[in-house]
Amino acid sequence: RGTLTRAHSMDWCLIESDPGVFGELVHRIGARGVAFTELYSLDVDELRRNEPIYGLIFLFKWRGGHSSSAVEVDENPPQDLFFASQVIHNACATQAVLSVLLNAEQEVELGETLQTLREFTLDFDAETKGMSISNSDIIRDAHNSFARPEPIVLQSRPAQEDDDVFHFVAYVPRGGSVFELDGLQRGPINHGSFGDGHWLDVAVPAIQRKIASFASNEIKFNLMAVTKDPRIAISQRLEELRSSSTGAADEIAHLQRELEVEEAKVAEWRNDNIRRRHNYIPLVFALLKEVAAAKKLTEALEQAKKRAEAQK
Repeated sequence: RGTLTRAHSMDWCLIESDPGVFGELVHRIGARGVAFTELYSLDVDELRRNEPIYGLIFLFKWRGGHSSSAVEVDENPPQDLFFASQVIHNACATQAVLSVLLNAEQEVELGETLQTLREFTLDFDAETKGMSISNSDIIRDAHNSFARPEPIVLQSRPAQEDDDVFHFVAYVPRGGSVFELDGLQRGPINHGSFGDGHWLDVAVPAIQRKIASFASNEIKFNLMAVTKDPRIAISQRLEELRSSSTGAADEIAHLQRELEVEEAKVAEWRNDNIRRRHNYIPLVFALLKEVAAAKKLTEALEQAKKRAEAQK
């Protein structure tokens, strides 16, 4: 969440909620073996097909003075729970991603930057942890690598009530309970213990309550799971089958096709990110000049106005 701006010197740019964006983001920061999967159902059994799931990232339309669906923050969370206040504009996406990774340190290869950050800030309060994230050149540069170069810079202004401003929060299991980590809250929100069950059994109802707190016509939500990169398990299984003496040609062929699909998906995300960073404005200007030279610009403008009016 933050001001609407396109200036990117020491600011943090707006980034999309997208598996390819988050995947490249964490790779640039140094984490490995992590993938992001968009979820289209809140059915727990469906979600568990993506296991292991390290955490969930939930995107929703921000409302001024919004409060969580939980009553209050946990004043005595587990000591090793990583929670950081959001102290900078537009950083909530990266902060939600880091909130999941830094609370899955036993399962995820964090890399030097995040491992050092977690150890260095272990005894810090939430505000100082947030400042530590904002002061990390590596994290900020990875985040801002998705900033598109703009020849036209809009003046920054505070977000208004009718602006579409979105916010990211994370849901993670820690110490037998599910915590909602929202950098705009005073602290982590404990949604309860999952006991001998699965942490998603607690996380999903918490997300459903948050969705229900919005107006019935609000549909702008996005949910993403932070998981183990599926290519790792596929590659490991292929290696096992190839080293065994038993014939498993059909399964090997099937796994090879699965691996190819995953590799193609990552390659497409890489291409999407290249297009996100590209500055298309010079192309648009050139096209407008050509249309104007052909004396068709006024006609095209009038047609566009009519279409816009018809869509109101």
